[in-house]
Amino acid sequence: MESDSETNSTSDNNFDARKYQEVYYGADPKTQQADVESKFVLEFLHDIFASGHVAGGSLIEIGAGPVLYHIVSASERFNTIYLTDYYEESLHKIDKCLQGKKDAFEWTPYLKYICNLEGNTSTPKEKMEKMKRNIKLMKYDVTLANPLQPNTVPQADCVIVVGCLICACKTPDDFQNALNNISSLVKPEGYLIIVDYLGASYYLIGQTRLNVLSLDENAVRQHVTDAGFSIEEFKVGNKFGIHREVFDCKEVFCLLAKK
Repeated sequence: MESDSETNSTSDNNFDARKYQEVYYGADPKTQQADVESKFVLEFLHDIFASGHVAGGSLIEIGAGPVLYHIVSASERFNTIYLTDYYEESLHKIDKCLQGKKDAFEWTPYLKYICNLEGNTSTPKEKMEKMKRNIKLMKYDVTLANPLQPNTVPQADCVIVVGCLICACKTPDDFQNALNNISSLVKPEGYLIIVDYLGASYYLIGQTRLNVLSLDENAVRQHVTDAGFSIEEFKVGNKFGIHREVFDCKEVFCLLAKK
């Protein structure tokens, strides 16, 4: 779950990136493991990138939030990863993790889980070192025709968007426009990966309630197709570690589509 939107869920003034990390990505206090929803997402991403089917020179993550783990498996398949977010504070939190600052959020449980999926051929520390070399941070605005404006980068082999769109969009038309803008960043024959939530209306960060766009699977499929993509995989999960009172989504979905 990412908080990302300048237009729907929040603003620079009330988005607490650290609290968001702690609420949605804090390890289970008993097991010190990643939550069940994150494992579902990480397994999907691992399977895609481990297959070698989706690889190339560059990958762009749109709306990463203060979250690092979505591109860990991808770092084995792409030379350059552009990790973007609307909020400077989110990018600052990511940079602290990459630089190994003492007060950075602890992603080790997630890195360990990914390493285990990969057969422990590398360590969490080695993963962080590789990402530090590969990642470039920049701002984005999904409402713009060029979401990376004023920056310009070559079209990417893959764009990944996790938990961003239902936060960034107020209406289905906004959702479609955002996908159209994102499509402009993807090479012909390139890939789009979306992880997001179905049937949600809000989530909480502390006492702050943030609204999101509620969509069902059929609507998502239609929007992605209308943006010029052919869906190759669509998986849905319904197990969550977070309480429904904190985030009222019904399902999480992961999709892979080709332009």
